[in-house]
Amino acid sequence: MLNVVVTETGPLFTLEEAKEHLRVDHSDDDALISTYADAAVSRVLQYCNLALVPGGAAVAAFKAAALLALGDLYANREPVLSDGSPIRNLIDPYRWLRV
Repeated sequence: MLNVVVTETGPLFTLEEAKEHLRVDHSDDDALISTYADAAVSRVLQYCNLALVPGGAAVAAFKAAALLALGDLYANREPVLSDGSPIRNLIDPYRWLRV
């Protein structure tokens, strides 16, 4: 649960913070939210070609970006492969292009 370590001290945000951001007050989706949170944090870091979030003021920006990505994943759970879709945003860094 929230396995992506992005700072020297641990995860970028907790499951409780994720649920607060999503306005979820039940535990039925905890596993799903944790999976989406890991994916969202990974995507934000991949976008910046970083393994860890820079310290200082950058932490707030990365946390906000990851929470927004999490919200998008949680709200849009339909499998759509259009340009800019959450699926494409997650898998594009791993796509092999043939030349």
